[in-house]
Amino acid sequence: MSSSTVTPGKHTAILNGLKIHYTILADSPDLPPILVHPPPWGIGAELYINTFARLASKYTVIIPSPRGNDDSDRPAWAEEMSSRHIVSDLEALRAHLGLDKFPALMGHSAGGTIVLGYAIAYPTRVERLVLLNSDLLGFPRTDVSFFHEVLGHFAANPPTTDEAFRAFMLQIMPLYFAHPERGGGLERLASLWTGNPSLWAYGAYYAADSASQPGEGAPGDGNARWKQVDELGNVAAATLVLTGRGDRVAGPEVSARIAAGVSRSRLVVVEECGHMSWVERPGEVWAVVDEFLAQGV
Repeated sequence: MSSSTVTPGKHTAILNGLKIHYTILADSPDLPPILVHPPPWGIGAELYINTFARLASKYTVIIPSPRGNDDSDRPAWAEEMSSRHIVSDLEALRAHLGLDKFPALMGHSAGGTIVLGYAIAYPTRVERLVLLNSDLLGFPRTDVSFFHEVLGHFAANPPTTDEAFRAFMLQIMPLYFAHPERGGGLERLASLWTGNPSLWAYGAYYAADSASQPGEGAPGDGNARWKQVDELGNVAAATLVLTGRGDRVAGPEVSARIAAGVSRSRLVVVEECGHMSWVERPGEVWAVVDEFLAQGV
């Protein structure tokens, strides 16, 4: 890696014609690199910078702000917010960093969609893959009630600003936890995620990936432009697939399908845990992740 691109702090690169920002976390020099990809729907990088910083004692942690998120450029066309475009940005970032391959990629939720997509498209460029509560494009869920519930709340009082979108996300965040009544995880998340999400990115990202007509279908219906579910056999990386038993967003049926399609995979389902697994059950989740990474990064 080029030393100028991996020093701790904030960095900027021009990737596929867009100015993309990324953050480097490292407690000492020459630690092996690991990239953590946030979901691209507008949540931004802050939550992941704050909660994955624990890895910086052992790894050089690279966390990009995807196109359309934070201060990274928006593409000229909303259709260019698709997972395929963001995977292409990730490959451009690899080249910018001077890496022959990624020793490890991690992604949560739709961020898992991106790193999984990268491992599908560039199987020789990644050695280890960690998918936390990952989505899977092209896989129809048995239960899509979560999405209908969230979209119902959204339609009842649609946010029109990024500030209102943040308030909406905090309102529905209990749905992302298996036991929101315990309070600790929700409170911690709210304290670590203080910035506003991008309402534009939210609409653009999901519309760009969906093959449904506007107003038809719902996330999780399997009607996606990129059928990742049919290409899982391309993944060559050793893969950890972890989710929560109580995850209604991308739970056991999604993770089980990923693990079934990826030859070198391990499936872990954490009990009494929802979609924000590493926030709700940090002890159990980090023990598994740390063990997996120690085997090869």
